[in-house]
Amino acid sequence: MNELFENREFFALAAALFFGSALCALVAPTRLRGRAWAERILAGVAWAALSWALFARGTARGAFPVSDVFEIFQCLGWFAVFFVVFLRVVWTLRVPTVFGTAAAGTLCAAGFAGGSGWDAAPVPAETLAAASPWAGVHAGFVTVGYACFSAAAMVWLIYLIQNRALRTRRTGAFFSRLPDLASLDRIGGRLCAAGTVIFGVGAALGVAVLAGGGRLASAFALYKASLAVAMFFGFSAATALRRLGRLSALKFARVGLGIFVAALVFLGGSACVKNATDAAAADAPKAEEAAAR
Repeated sequence: MNELFENREFFALAAALFFGSALCALVAPTRLRGRAWAERILAGVAWAALSWALFARGTARGAFPVSDVFEIFQCLGWFAVFFVVFLRVVWTLRVPTVFGTAAAGTLCAAGFAGGSGWDAAPVPAETLAAASPWAGVHAGFVTVGYACFSAAAMVWLIYLIQNRALRTRRTGAFFSRLPDLASLDRIGGRLCAAGTVIFGVGAALGVAVLAGGGRLASAFALYKASLAVAMFFGFSAATALRRLGRLSALKFARVGLGIFVAALVFLGGSACVKNATDAAAADAPKAEEAAAR
């Protein structure tokens, strides 16, 4: 593979440009000419670089570009910017670009937190297809589900910021650009509901594939399945309680954002479990050989 993508420079560049765009929006004076254009150009270049890096990596490896924890974080960063445009076009929700770029930069940078352990050599697409033709479908549904949750988390964060601004009577130029609370609550609920359905299908397929292959006895497979099931029921319960009126909009935003952050933390932990499982499997033959002696 091209050493540039193996060493992940393009992904680091995209994260830096996303943060640069966010800083441009937050730090540069509003009256500065060209500030908005600089913010958008940096965001566009970062998103294009991240898109190319994911495409090149998937093509070079012959694997899905969401086959390890590092790549999943990069894809979530890609979707964070994508959904800013999506929300504006589909639901006319004018989410400031800074939220998308800040979220994308944070997610892309978070992918580097686990070092090389989060960017292990993925399973080739041909191997996954040979194991089960549903493996790719599972990966697609789960990734889109995660993306919906990441967009909902961004909306919930804006809701909490706007709610606090109104309670403290802050009416600055930044807060006046934020959408109203009713729209944020409605769109956040729709994204969460859509993500729950899509992610639920992917999780069910994943559990079925693991159970069919007899791999649920593995600690890593059991961890992944348990995380997926816990996420599904967590978001399902929050959505149902909100629809029934038993969870206020403010608590719904807090609970949903908390579940999403916890899911990201446990997602990172899955790599640790995988490494431990692989190490134990590699040491098993040596232990048997030593016992035979």
